Amino acid sequence: MPLPDFTSATIFPPFPSLPLTTSSPSSSARDDVDDYYLLGQITENMTLTKPTLILTDRSSTSFALVYDSRSAAEEGPETPFFAQLGFKKGSTLVIPNAKRTPPKEDSGGGGGGGGGQGFVAVQREQEASVRVIPAGLDKVVRVGAWLREREKRDNGEGEGGGGGGEGGCCENCRETPKRGGGREAGLMMRKCTGCGEVAYCSKDCQVKGWNEGGHKADCKIIKAIRAIWP
Repeated sequence: MPLPDFTSATIFPPFPSLPLTTSSPSSSARDDVDDYYLLGQITENMTLTKPTLILTDRSSTSFALVYDSRSAAEEGPETPFFAQLGFKKGSTLVIPNAKRTPPKEDSGGGGGGGGGQGFVAVQREQEASVRVIPAGLDKVVRVGAWLREREKRDNGEGEGGGGGGEGGCCENCRETPKRGGGREAGLMMRKCTGCGEVAYCSKDCQVKGWNEGGHKADCKIIKAIRAIWP
Protein backbone atom coordinates (compact mmCIF):
# COMPACT_ATOMS: atom_id res chain seq x y z
CA MET A 1 0.00 0.00 0.00
CA PRO A 2 1.52 3.37 -1.02
CA LEU A 3 2.14 5.76 1.82
CA PRO A 4 -0.21 8.75 1.93
CA ASP A 5 1.10 12.29 1.64
CA PHE A 6 1.66 13.37 5.24
CA THR A 7 1.89 17.02 4.15
CA SER A 8 -1.62 16.97 2.68
CA ALA A 9 -4.37 18.65 4.67
CA THR A 10 -6.87 16.76 2.52
CA ILE A 11 -5.62 13.31 3.48
CA PHE A 12 -4.73 14.39 7.03
CA PRO A 13 -7.28 17.11 7.82
CA PRO A 14 -7.31 19.05 11.09
CA PHE A 15 -10.15 18.45 13.52
CA PRO A 16 -12.21 21.56 12.57
CA SER A 17 -12.30 20.41 8.92
CA LEU A 18 -13.88 17.02 9.68
CA PRO A 19 -17.41 16.36 8.41
CA LEU A 20 -20.15 16.30 11.01
CA THR A 21 -21.96 13.14 12.06
CA THR A 22 -25.21 15.02 11.39
CA SER A 23 -24.31 15.71 7.76
CA SER A 24 -25.99 13.70 5.04
CA PRO A 25 -23.83 10.97 3.45
CA SER A 26 -23.56 12.92 0.21
CA SER A 27 -22.55 16.18 1.88
CA SER A 28 -20.15 14.60 4.36
CA ALA A 29 -18.29 12.46 1.82
CA ARG A 30 -14.87 13.68 0.77
CA ASP A 31 -14.95 13.31 -3.00
CA ASP A 32 -11.24 14.12 -3.37
CA VAL A 33 -9.97 11.10 -1.38
CA ASP A 34 -11.18 7.58 -0.62
CA ASP A 35 -9.83 7.61 2.94
CA TYR A 36 -8.59 10.35 5.22
CA TYR A 37 -6.96 10.23 8.65
CA LEU A 38 -7.17 12.45 11.69
CA LEU A 39 -3.86 12.70 13.53
CA GLY A 40 -3.93 13.72 17.18
CA GLN A 41 -1.27 13.79 19.87
CA ILE A 42 -2.44 12.64 23.29
CA THR A 43 -2.15 15.41 25.89
CA GLU A 44 -4.38 14.18 28.70
CA ASN A 45 -6.63 11.37 29.95
CA MET A 46 -9.92 13.01 30.91
CA THR A 47 -12.00 9.91 31.61
CA LEU A 48 -15.07 10.74 33.69
CA THR A 49 -18.17 8.79 32.68
CA LYS A 50 -16.62 7.35 29.50
CA PRO A 51 -13.01 6.68 28.46
CA THR A 52 -11.90 10.04 27.07
CA LEU A 53 -8.61 11.39 25.78
CA ILE A 54 -7.75 14.98 24.94
CA LEU A 55 -5.76 15.24 21.71
CA THR A 56 -4.12 18.07 19.77
CA ASP A 57 -4.25 18.05 15.97
CA ARG A 58 -1.75 19.41 13.44
CA SER A 59 -3.34 22.88 13.66
CA SER A 60 -2.85 22.88 17.48
CA THR A 61 -6.60 22.49 18.01
CA SER A 62 -7.53 20.44 21.08
CA PHE A 63 -10.42 18.00 20.92
CA ALA A 64 -11.78 15.03 22.83
CA LEU A 65 -11.77 11.44 21.65
CA VAL A 66 -14.59 9.64 23.44
CA TYR A 67 -15.09 5.87 23.50
CA ASP A 68 -18.82 6.27 23.35
CA SER A 69 -19.83 2.61 23.74
CA ARG A 70 -18.00 2.13 27.02
CA SER A 71 -18.60 3.41 30.53
CA ALA A 72 -16.29 4.40 33.35
CA ALA A 73 -17.79 1.61 35.45
CA GLU A 74 -16.54 -0.80 32.81
CA GLU A 75 -13.34 1.01 31.84
CA GLY A 76 -12.69 3.70 34.42
CA PRO A 77 -9.51 5.68 35.03
CA GLU A 78 -8.30 2.99 37.43
CA THR A 79 -8.44 0.30 34.71
CA PRO A 80 -5.61 -0.19 32.19
CA PHE A 81 -7.87 0.34 29.15
CA PHE A 82 -5.75 2.97 27.39
CA ALA A 83 -2.51 1.49 28.72
CA GLN A 84 -3.36 -1.86 27.16
CA LEU A 85 -3.83 -0.13 23.84
CA GLY A 86 -0.51 1.71 24.17
CA PHE A 87 -2.31 5.07 24.21
CA LYS A 88 0.18 7.09 26.25
CA LYS A 89 0.61 10.82 26.73
CA GLY A 90 2.80 12.21 23.94
CA SER A 91 1.92 9.46 21.45
CA THR A 92 -0.03 10.13 18.25
CA LEU A 93 -3.31 8.44 17.34
CA VAL A 94 -4.40 7.77 13.77
CA ILE A 95 -8.20 7.84 13.41
CA PRO A 96 -9.43 6.89 9.92
CA ASN A 97 -12.42 8.70 8.40
CA ALA A 98 -13.23 10.47 11.67
CA LYS A 99 -16.29 12.69 12.02
CA ARG A 100 -17.12 15.46 14.45
CA THR A 101 -20.01 14.88 16.83
CA PRO A 102 -21.75 18.19 17.64
CA PRO A 103 -21.64 19.20 21.34
CA LYS A 104 -25.43 18.81 21.73
CA GLU A 105 -25.00 15.07 21.13
CA ASP A 106 -22.54 14.76 24.02
CA SER A 107 -24.16 12.34 26.43
CA GLY A 108 -21.66 12.85 29.23
CA GLY A 109 -18.60 11.32 27.62
CA GLY A 110 -16.13 13.27 29.67
CA GLY A 111 -16.12 16.55 27.80
CA GLY A 112 -16.31 17.64 24.19
CA GLY A 113 -12.83 19.20 23.90
CA GLY A 114 -12.65 21.73 21.10
CA GLY A 115 -15.45 23.76 22.71
CA GLY A 116 -18.32 24.43 20.32
CA GLN A 117 -16.68 22.33 17.60
CA GLY A 118 -17.72 19.06 19.23
CA PHE A 119 -15.68 15.90 19.69
CA VAL A 120 -14.84 12.60 17.99
CA ALA A 121 -16.81 9.56 19.17
CA VAL A 122 -15.46 6.04 18.73
CA GLN A 123 -18.02 3.23 18.71
CA ARG A 124 -17.09 -0.28 19.82
CA GLU A 125 -16.98 -1.60 16.24
CA GLN A 126 -14.55 1.22 15.29
CA GLU A 127 -12.09 0.72 18.14
CA ALA A 128 -9.72 -1.60 16.26
CA SER A 129 -9.29 0.98 13.49
CA VAL A 130 -7.76 3.57 15.84
CA ARG A 131 -3.99 3.06 15.73
CA VAL A 132 -1.14 4.52 17.77
CA ILE A 133 2.33 5.73 16.78
CA PRO A 134 4.70 6.09 19.78
CA ALA A 135 5.90 9.61 19.03
CA GLY A 136 4.74 13.21 18.94
CA LEU A 137 2.71 14.51 16.02
CA ASP A 138 5.49 16.66 14.52
CA LYS A 139 7.88 13.69 14.46
CA VAL A 140 5.24 11.43 12.92
CA VAL A 141 4.62 13.91 10.09
CA ARG A 142 8.36 14.39 9.52
CA VAL A 143 9.16 10.68 9.40
CA GLY A 144 6.06 9.91 7.34
CA ALA A 145 6.98 12.53 4.75
CA TRP A 146 10.55 11.21 4.65
CA LEU A 147 9.33 7.63 4.15
CA ARG A 148 7.06 8.70 1.30
CA GLU A 149 9.85 10.54 -0.52
CA ARG A 150 12.07 7.51 -0.03
CA GLU A 151 9.35 5.26 -1.44
CA LYS A 152 8.97 7.51 -4.46
CA ARG A 153 12.73 7.39 -5.11
CA ASP A 154 12.73 3.61 -4.85
CA ASN A 155 9.91 3.52 -7.40
CA GLY A 156 11.83 5.79 -9.76
CA GLU A 157 9.59 8.79 -9.17
CA GLY A 158 12.24 11.03 -7.62
CA GLU A 159 15.89 11.91 -7.83
CA GLY A 160 18.65 9.73 -6.43
CA GLY A 161 18.70 6.12 -5.32
CA GLY A 162 16.83 4.65 -2.45
CA GLY A 163 18.20 3.08 0.66
CA GLY A 164 16.96 0.13 2.57
CA GLY A 165 17.05 -3.28 1.06
CA GLU A 166 19.98 -5.30 -0.13
CA GLY A 167 20.16 -3.44 -3.42
CA GLY A 168 19.97 0.09 -2.02
CA CYS A 169 22.59 2.30 -0.44
CA CYS A 170 23.90 2.38 3.10
CA GLU A 171 21.83 4.75 5.22
CA ASN A 172 24.97 6.07 6.90
CA CYS A 173 27.81 6.28 4.35
CA ARG A 174 25.64 6.08 1.19
CA GLU A 175 27.80 3.34 -0.35
CA THR A 176 26.01 1.12 -2.87
CA PRO A 177 26.66 -2.48 -3.90
CA LYS A 178 28.58 -2.73 -7.17
CA ARG A 179 29.33 -5.58 -9.47
CA GLY A 180 32.87 -6.38 -10.56
CA GLY A 181 36.14 -5.65 -8.77
CA GLY A 182 37.03 -2.96 -6.31
CA ARG A 183 36.35 -2.33 -2.66
CA GLU A 184 32.58 -2.20 -3.12
CA ALA A 185 32.41 -5.58 -4.90
CA GLY A 186 30.20 -7.98 -3.00
CA LEU A 187 29.02 -5.25 -0.60
CA MET A 188 25.85 -6.54 1.07
CA MET A 189 23.32 -4.28 2.70
CA ARG A 190 21.70 -5.53 5.89
CA LYS A 191 18.33 -4.18 6.89
CA CYS A 192 17.59 -2.86 10.35
CA THR A 193 15.92 -5.71 12.24
CA GLY A 194 13.70 -3.22 14.08
CA CYS A 195 11.91 -1.44 11.23
CA GLY A 196 13.09 -3.42 8.21
CA GLU A 197 13.26 -0.18 6.25
CA VAL A 198 16.81 1.20 6.36
CA ALA A 199 19.96 -0.79 5.62
CA TYR A 200 23.64 -0.53 6.43
CA CYS A 201 26.80 -1.88 4.81
CA SER A 202 28.62 -2.63 8.07
CA LYS A 203 28.28 -2.85 11.82
CA ASP A 204 30.15 0.44 12.20
CA CYS A 205 27.69 2.24 9.92
CA GLN A 206 24.77 0.67 11.77
CA VAL A 207 26.08 1.93 15.12
CA LYS A 208 26.70 5.42 13.72
CA GLY A 209 23.29 5.51 12.08
CA TRP A 210 21.62 4.40 15.29
CA ASN A 211 23.40 6.77 17.65
CA GLU A 212 24.43 9.72 15.47
CA GLY A 213 22.08 9.51 12.51
CA GLY A 214 18.90 9.60 14.56
CA HIS A 215 17.62 6.15 13.69
CA LYS A 216 17.33 5.21 17.36
CA ALA A 217 14.49 7.71 17.71
CA ASP A 218 12.95 7.09 14.28
CA CYS A 219 13.01 3.29 14.18
CA LYS A 220 9.87 2.72 16.27
CA ILE A 221 8.05 5.47 14.36
CA ILE A 222 8.89 3.86 11.02
CA LYS A 223 7.78 0.46 12.29
CA ALA A 224 4.44 1.82 13.52
CA ILE A 225 3.78 3.75 10.30
CA ARG A 226 4.53 0.67 8.20
CA ALA A 227 2.19 -1.40 10.39
CA ILE A 228 -0.63 0.97 9.41
CA TRP A 229 0.39 1.46 5.78
CA PRO A 230 2.37 -1.69 4.79
